[in-house]
Amino acid sequence: MKRIVNIFLSLLFLIAFGANAYSQDAKKGIKTDTLQVAGICEMCEERIENAALLKGVKKVEWTPESHVLIVVYRADKVTIEQIAQSVADAGHDNEVMNTSEEAYDKIHSCCKYRDDNHSH
Repeated sequence: MKRIVNIFLSLLFLIAFGANAYSQDAKKGIKTDTLQVAGICEMCEERIENAALLKGVKKVEWTPESHVLIVVYRADKVTIEQIAQSVADAGHDNEVMNTSEEAYDKIHSCCKYRDDNHSH
């Protein structure tokens, strides 16, 4: 019986600790969002991910096949709009804003996703 009580108390502690960890993330404003970002290759991937890594961003992942950028960030430090702006400033259109012609012209020629020869 004592063993069952100990197991029960251990489970109760783990549940409370897990809820507290989740609560801490919620207090910090940790969010996960996605953005559709135009790009083609691994060079684009590196550029997009580096541009998205602003202060307050915890994790980024973009894949050429899906064109989806997954961003985990602290909403009290940075907004998804700021992240989208930084990605656009690096030369990549996204669902929040388009890049300027000047920024687009700076990306490598093999990364020109607006070119009719590349699929989006």
